[in-house]
Amino acid sequence: MWGMYLQRWLAAFQLDANPALRLAALLPIVLFCWAAALCGSILLISWLSGWSLLARRFRATEPWNGQLWSWQSARFRGWCGYNNCLRVGADPQSLSLSVIMPFGLFHPALLIPWHEIEVETGKACFGLYDTAQFRIGTDERVTVRIYGKLVNRIRQAAGPGWPLYQIEQFESQTK
Repeated sequence: MWGMYLQRWLAAFQLDANPALRLAALLPIVLFCWAAALCGSILLISWLSGWSLLARRFRATEPWNGQLWSWQSARFRGWCGYNNCLRVGADPQSLSLSVIMPFGLFHPALLIPWHEIEVETGKACFGLYDTAQFRIGTDERVTVRIYGKLVNRIRQAAGPGWPLYQIEQFESQTK
């Protein structure tokens, strides 16, 4: 059966073949090359952003049951943007990061305990937006920057697990 399809496909590349038939025969090759390029670029982004490095130690082993926000954005290592394709979750024990499909290929879900994260907060865009930079892992040291309302959502969901919780509580009491 497959031999018959292969013979027809090879016949389409003969010089006297119908041009429309040649074009139809090239379609599987073009689709394969497009899919290979897409998979390759997603794999490359996973390596360059540090996601694959974090997945070695912080791969989630079970589904996330805490608070979750979809279609979020973050910058990994300062230049690799995951724009509107992240699901971010937080609770007092950990931070959850995952990528929405189809971009989640080569990006396993991450579950990072707060004690493995250093947080530096500040303002961006002339003080209009809150920002937080996470340095994740004692050995990995992958930086992840988030902006806007997501910073406060994570801070509230993490509660006392938030690495700067004690400092922020002390500052609010001394004001």
